Amino acid sequence: MDLSENRLQHPNLITSAQAHQCIINAQVHQQSLIIPSHQAIKPVAVTAVTDLTESLMAELCDYQPEVVLLATGADIVFPATDILQPLVQQNIGLEVLHNQAAARTFNVLLSESRQAVCLMLIEGER
Repeated sequence: MDLSENRLQHPNLITSAQAHQCIINAQVHQQSLIIPSHQAIKPVAVTAVTDLTESLMAELCDYQPEVVLLATGADIVFPATDILQPLVQQNIGLEVLHNQAAARTFNVLLSESRQAVCLMLIEGER
């Protein structure tokens, strides 16, 4: 799904997001990504919510976001609560969304110059 026109010029603006790929700055990504609002994107080796770990959540906290957007593919899947301790300890919000909704929300946060990080889970090929 292509998102609506956005005149914001930002290197991490998400122009399209699906369960199997994400397009950022005209580059197609077919693996999961950490997409911070003010730093370079970083690939990560997870494809499902069940792959998430407490150490990955702690890594997301290193970006010092106000909120973490967890994009869980085609469907919304909540993570196990025991891995969320780093977010709780640092009072960082968590929004769990499907990839398209997470992309739209992330772009809005970018347009507001908010500190956010999106963990976009890209599902492996079926």
